Amino acid sequence: MNPEASRIRVWQALSTLWLDTELQESELRWVAAELVASGLSRQELEAIYLYEVAPLLWPNLWVAAGAWAGFDAGWLAAGCLRNRRRRESRWHRWKCRLLRRPMTYATASDWRRIQALLDQEFH
Repeated sequence: MNPEASRIRVWQALSTLWLDTELQESELRWVAAELVASGLSRQELEAIYLYEVAPLLWPNLWVAAGAWAGFDAGWLAAGCLRNRRRRESRWHRWKCRLLRRPMTYATASDWRRIQALLDQEFH
């Protein structure tokens, strides 16, 4: 799989964490499988979660009726790519650190479960 297509699949898989739904174990396993299939390191996957996907999608869980069926693929890719380019910016990293709790509060338990599944795959 080419690296860009792989990253897009990671963005799409991680985006499910910010849908206004409760994820089932099978869905968390699917996300973990997509992350493993990407071939990216655990550190890079964590950075994608924190600096590329979370800054774009966290408002979805702060509105009364957020998206629950999925995000537009083109919009998601454009926003995550923009955040990827910003990742080296001190301002972006500082903003993401400052807002980490509100950006990830609703996804933290699912993210920990996915990390546990990744631990099983990477060991």
